Amino acid sequence: MHPDFEIVPIIPFNDGQAEGKKLGRQKVRQAIRAALKHIALRETLGAMSQAGLERYVINRLETPPDFNQLPELADIYPERIDYLRGFAQGADCPLAEAATLQYLEMRVLHDNWWRSLQCFPPQSRRMEEGHCSGALMVGPDGVIGAHSLESAPPPKPRSYRHRPAKPFRRLKPNIVRQGKIILRRPRTGYVMEWGVGNERGVAGVCATSCSTFLDDPIEDTWPVNQVPLLRFARDVRHLEELIARYALHNWGRHSAIYGDPAGNAVAVEHSFRRVGFRRLDRNKADVIWCTEGHFESPEMNAFIRARRLEYFNQAGKHLGAPDNEYFTDSAVRFVHIGQLCHEPWGLGLDHLRRVMTDHAPFPRAVCRHGGPDTAAYDTSVTMASTMTNITTNTSYIRRWKPWKKWCCQVPETITQGPARP
Repeated sequence: MHPDFEIVPIIPFNDGQAEGKKLGRQKVRQAIRAALKHIALRETLGAMSQAGLERYVINRLETPPDFNQLPELADIYPERIDYLRGFAQGADCPLAEAATLQYLEMRVLHDNWWRSLQCFPPQSRRMEEGHCSGALMVGPDGVIGAHSLESAPPPKPRSYRHRPAKPFRRLKPNIVRQGKIILRRPRTGYVMEWGVGNERGVAGVCATSCSTFLDDPIEDTWPVNQVPLLRFARDVRHLEELIARYALHNWGRHSAIYGDPAGNAVAVEHSFRRVGFRRLDRNKADVIWCTEGHFESPEMNAFIRARRLEYFNQAGKHLGAPDNEYFTDSAVRFVHIGQLCHEPWGLGLDHLRRVMTDHAPFPRAVCRHGGPDTAAYDTSVTMASTMTNITTNTSYIRRWKPWKKWCCQVPETITQGPARP
């Protein structure tokens, strides 16, 4: 049974107005002053007069993109303008102030991300404690994907005692009986979150982070910034075109897997200004997978390796440093997941469950419990594990109960999305 649902229009002006009301004129001005003191802005935009800065921002705001090269922005750009106008009205401030705040916040965000991946002595590098993984399969249960989300856990209770994980058992379901679902439709394009994926069934099944040291600065594409590509994607091949076209707008540092109901799939490897693709080859296999901290496509693998070696050279570190251990472990887990995906277990939901609840010794484990065999630099725990069935528009979610029950011990919450048009 599909749940009832209602489609409501997205009105950017109203969304901006609501956000502006939360902030108010005084806080807008305080936030502008604070942003101009940021290390990346204080000697450039921070040195400009208020009038000069506002003229610069308004000129950026009123200069439309090249719609011939970027046709989707003909829909997105006017909505960003409407949002800012609504924000200005809600905050009871001039449009120039609202636009200045939004622009400065974007610049600060970009610089903070960029600086976090540079080598600024005496900064100490410490990798995130996370080993996320994901996979997509095409088999008897349809096009299915999974994502295992790992991160550093909260402190353990004093009474906690580690218990080794048990072998895989079939997971218990917990079907959710939902009321009416509200879907938001933009003026043009598809509903992006139609249960699993967009209206056409194009869906992202997982995304794992992957930092590249000494990466390039992020492109300044304001006022558009991020472009909601699933609003336009008709299938995975079209999505690839959009990702390549908007690589500078939709900057990121990740490996993500996308699929569609026809069984097409691609792993997108993105590092700010660069993007690589690994496509599912149905002639060779019906699976594709990715892990955090690892790029596998030839162009992105070569790029990240060169940057890592340069980082070690600049930082005066040896190749056995914990940073490199993390990268090596990610590659080991990538190979291990590939082995599990190719086991003769049927390429169905239970096959994918066995992959996502794998408890191999560190560092190969997909379902991680932060046990005594874990290296000191990585004590990550699986916080959540999700599966999506693109064919049936169904999601399966498990979340751990901190230091009481692991994800692999918690029943799946099953949510059925509405039938696609």
